[in-house]
This record gives sequence, structure tokens and C-alpha cells, in this order.
Amino acid sequence: MSLLVDLPLYALGTLGHVSVCVTALNRVQGSVADHSVEKILKGGVYGWALAGWCLPIVLMFQTEALEMPWTIVAGQLLSSWGYFTLATAWLVVTGIKRVVQILLDRCSDAWDLLDSNVLRLDEELGQSFVGESERGVWVSIVGNEVGHLEVNRKVLKLNELPGSLDGLTITHFSDLHITGAIVRPYFERLKEEILRLDSDLVILTGDILDDKNKLTWVTRLVSEMKARVGCFFVLGNHDVRHGQGQALRKEIARCGWHDLGGRSIEIEVRGESVLLAGNELPWIGETPDCSSAKAAFSICAVHTPDQFSWGRRQGFDLILAGHAHGGQIRLPLLGPIICPSIHGVRYASGVFEAGNTLLHVSRGISGLQPLRWRCRPELTQLVLTRRQA
Repeated sequence: MSLLVDLPLYALGTLGHVSVCVTALNRVQGSVADHSVEKILKGGVYGWALAGWCLPIVLMFQTEALEMPWTIVAGQLLSSWGYFTLATAWLVVTGIKRVVQILLDRCSDAWDLLDSNVLRLDEELGQSFVGESERGVWVSIVGNEVGHLEVNRKVLKLNELPGSLDGLTITHFSDLHITGAIVRPYFERLKEEILRLDSDLVILTGDILDDKNKLTWVTRLVSEMKARVGCFFVLGNHDVRHGQGQALRKEIARCGWHDLGGRSIEIEVRGESVLLAGNELPWIGETPDCSSAKAAFSICAVHTPDQFSWGRRQGFDLILAGHAHGGQIRLPLLGPIICPSIHGVRYASGVFEAGNTLLHVSRGISGLQPLRWRCRPELTQLVLTRRQA
């Protein structure tokens, strides 16, 4: 075979190998509750990724004519079965599946973008954004958008929204990942923007604190937040990773926030009964008991969008999630690639609809690795309205 044929087929087989590894990585990060087990499994995925790159070289020395690695991979794809044949088939199936998901998940009649404003907080904070960061090398990478806070206002059109709740506003934010990489003044500005939105409810969907020594940062952030109905939260997997979960939960509750982790509460809003619930699985606790609820409208805060199907079965009208970070890195045309979910990148961010249930997935504020490319941090105000028949 000619080099013009071998090299494209080699690239295709290599992409297939990458696809297999990314699928495994996404599933491990999305479904494994124990962090120590997750680390072991992720190490296995990284090991297999390296082995796959080396496999054609190993096979090269087993051929009589010392065939080049690209010739070996191309040969598997054209004339003989091998690992790269299966990996390429996986790539094709994954690509087709993704296109189908995009078509199925379009729900433009369920929401509208009212307005969007990008705040260049990295420029506003000046040298301190990098100079005072504990991971200055990360946040100073050319093209990193971690300092570009996008403040969005979206209308969500819900089938079962009571008329008296039309226009109800929710500020939804997630995934602060406070480590010191993003400097404290950034979170002060975030707080100012949340207060400026002046929503009826404020809901935070987990992964708040990674460094337990910075619990006071959380106190400073949440203690001054107010909302007409109240402020509510659930925790995420990073909030319990280093044993800080209980202290964090107690501190946020002490600041006047309502803890929804594994529980549900009914409150009256504008004369209507509204159910608020929280699900922190698969990492923390159990699902909330909503069996006796007879509320006119229901909202569930979850950390991962993988709980979407569970929430739909429970009959929630609105589910708010984070965890996926929008993928953090979005490639042109392809979009996000890495996403800690059993569904891969399907629910990386945005609005999704299933039956009468809407799901909003926030891109989050930061990440353990403070790197964003074509995927800005997001703070969102949701304006609820009843869908017109």
C-alpha cells in the first residue's frame, strides 16, 4: 500500500484508539463513587492509552519485513482484523451516535437566550489574577478563558408551570472548585454579579471546595447572598474528596442556605406549593423521598446530569445540574471531548427536554484544572415561563 493510503488510515485507527480511551475515561469519572477506586481505574485508562500508541511499534518488530507502524494499522483496517479495526469501528459508531443525540436533543422551543454578557475579570483584576494565583502557570496559558465570566439570562418554557409562578427567576451556578488557582477577588466579583441578578431563588449545584483550608472563602462568598425565596445547595464529588464535606455542609447551612442534599422540602411561593429536592448520587447519600409530595411545581438540584433519567421518572418539572463543565475544552466543529459522564458529552451543558421535564446544565465557574478553551465559565439566571399551547 502507498504512503498516501497508509497515513490517513493510520490516523483513523489512532483516532479510534483515542475514542476508546476517552469513552472509558468519561464513564469512570462519571460513575465511580470512590475516589481511590477512580484513581486506579483512571490510571488503567492512561496505561491503555500509552499501550495503544506503542502497540504498532511492538507489532512492527514481529513482522518479517519490519513493516512500519502506519502500514500495520492500515493493514488491520483494510485486510485483517485487529485492535485498530475494532477501535475504528467504535469511533464510527460513537460519531453516528453523537449526531443522533444532537438531533434528538434539540429543544429550541423549550428555551430562549434573553441576553449574554462576558465579563473579562482577568483584565479587570489585572496582575493579581495571575500573580496571586496558586496555579499562575495554568491561568496564564494563552487562550485560557477561565477569567472570562459569561453571565447569561435564559427563558425556560415549562409545560406545567402554574400561572402565578410565571416570571419566577432562579440564579443557577455550579462547580466553583475553590483551590486558590482562581483568586479570591474573582469570587467577590462573582458574588456581586449574583446579587445584581436579584433572583427569587439562588441554587448552587456542587463542587464548591477542593482545598479544605479555604473554607473561609466559601463563607465569604455565600454569607452575603440573599434571595426573595431563599438560597439552596447540594454538594458534589469534589466536596467530599478530602473529607471536608460535613464541615462545608454545616458552614453553608450556618450562613442561611437550605441544604437539599438527599432531602426534599415544600415551600410556598406566590401562593403555590413548590417542591425543592436534591440528589448528590452517586457520591453522597441517597435519593430524596418525594413520594408524598403533591406540589404544584417541582425543582431538583443534582450535581451530575446523569441523574436526568431518574429525575424524569420522579416527575420533576425542572432539574439543575453541573459537574460536566461544558467539557472545559471545546474543539472547533467537534465540540467537547472529555466529559465526566456515563453519557459522554451528551449533557455537557445547556438545556435538555424529556417529556415535561427540563434539565439545565451549567458550564460551571472553574475546575480542578483551571483551563477553559472555547468554553467560558457560566453564571445563569433562569426566567421561568409557561409554554404556550
